[in-house]
Amino acid sequence: MRSLRWHPGVGLLGALLVLTSAWGALAPSSRFGLQELEHEPDLTPGHFADLFTDFDYVYGPEVQPADFFLRNRAGDCDDYAILANHVLQLRGYKTRLIRVELVGTTISHAVCYVTEKRAYLDYNNRKYFFNLERSRPSIREIAEKVADSFAKNWTTATEYTYSYANPRKRTVCSVVKTEPPERDPDRRTGH
Repeated sequence: MRSLRWHPGVGLLGALLVLTSAWGALAPSSRFGLQELEHEPDLTPGHFADLFTDFDYVYGPEVQPADFFLRNRAGDCDDYAILANHVLQLRGYKTRLIRVELVGTTISHAVCYVTEKRAYLDYNNRKYFFNLERSRPSIREIAEKVADSFAKNWTTATEYTYSYANPRKRTVCSVVKTEPPERDPDRRTGH
């Protein structure tokens, strides 16, 4: 165990940083790999988002291996959502990966929905104090909130799975905006 010493002139923020490092907890400025993140004590969805405030947005056509994303401190919404899904499931959270196709763009946006928090983690919100976006659990409701955050409309939204061991996205179910909500596949599964 590390010993703590008070240093004059450190201030309250400095003292908090010293205490944080003494407890072994990661901070946004920390350099860490997947193993450190998987073993972070008391990791919550909010704390997970806090750790990525200094990461840069860099689009990539493929999902990066977790350690590559963490080492380079740069990636896109897929990298972030998939990593959140992986790490938070290890902590016992029930998570879902949701990809939303936006109208008038060639992009889609991925988020990680956390059932216990009734909110999703969004790479675009990681720098905000309130870094969890509240939403009801249906794919349609998540898609509407994501599209609103871009001031865009959406066409389809898909729940998918991904594993670093077998790096391939697998569709669970999709919702088409123009279809009646009562026909949404996740309405029947109780999400």
